[in-house]
Amino acid sequence: MKIIVSWLAAVVAASLVLVGPADPAAAASTTVDNATAERFIAGSDWGTSAWSAQRHDADYRFATPNLVTSDAAWFKAAIAEAGAHLVEVWYPADAGYNSATPFMVATTGGTRSVVVDQRANGGRWVSLGTFTLAAGDYNVVGVSRWTSQPGYVVADAVRITSSTGAVSFSLPLPRSALPRSEYDDPHHDYPAIDLPVGTGTPAYAVRAGTVTVIDDSSCGRGINLTGTDGAIYTYCHFSSWSVSNGASVGVGQQIGLTGNTGNSTGPHLHFGIRTASTRRCPQNFLLAVYDGTTPPAASSLPTTGCFYASRSAEPVIPLG
Repeated sequence: MKIIVSWLAAVVAASLVLVGPADPAAAASTTVDNATAERFIAGSDWGTSAWSAQRHDADYRFATPNLVTSDAAWFKAAIAEAGAHLVEVWYPADAGYNSATPFMVATTGGTRSVVVDQRANGGRWVSLGTFTLAAGDYNVVGVSRWTSQPGYVVADAVRITSSTGAVSFSLPLPRSALPRSEYDDPHHDYPAIDLPVGTGTPAYAVRAGTVTVIDDSSCGRGINLTGTDGAIYTYCHFSSWSVSNGASVGVGQQIGLTGNTGNSTGPHLHFGIRTASTRRCPQNFLLAVYDGTTPPAASSLPTTGCFYASRSAEPVIPLG
């Protein structure tokens, strides 16, 4: 798949914000570092290091993978009010660290697991997604050693931010990844959009729903997300998945990492929306989410006007 690259503006915003234009730091936010007194619990096999300059505060904790027992390290936090919360993690990245570290979030619906590549995106806040948390003082975020991939798993710091009102929609990428101008670009020759981002950029569920994993020569590693509205939201060219086939995901939850798999000539995220077998132009939906307004229903999105008129010999991503 060709990429429509039109870097028309500089990448804006420094933080990873999922929904709307506000900075999550403006809402009620709690940060827990691994050194925060009585807020971090880890077994004796977890070491302490200050080696990486990407660390949060003075040091971070690390451990080798262990497929015998999870031996999770936990961050404890006081959640003042039940409801939707954005959960972010901080860790130093290194090529020798673990590429599939399981982070766990204790939600009202059970423990959710999000796999994070700790070889990338270090030294900044990385979103795990938006989750419904119960009120109380308890272990909210855990870092598990249960991974078959080599390299240290790292536990450094977490940030938990209360959302105002119910969170219904999310951008498919961190808000800091692209300027608004990228979200109205045309696709090649059918309704969809290509979003140019580097390999390893977190991809998020634009709304709550159920995941069907895609793995073929066209889409590469991807996902069909059947939203609670019944529409299908398609993601293609992942470098890896962050959720398993059939998983139920919340809005803003990380579902994969972008890449260059399948029929692709460079790293990017292919994103499409369809209702039944009808492909819809996703641009108006994405622009509304970026602007913090309620997007139009998927069934009302146009089917033309978002792609080039001349059809190429390039294959169309299957509906799946």
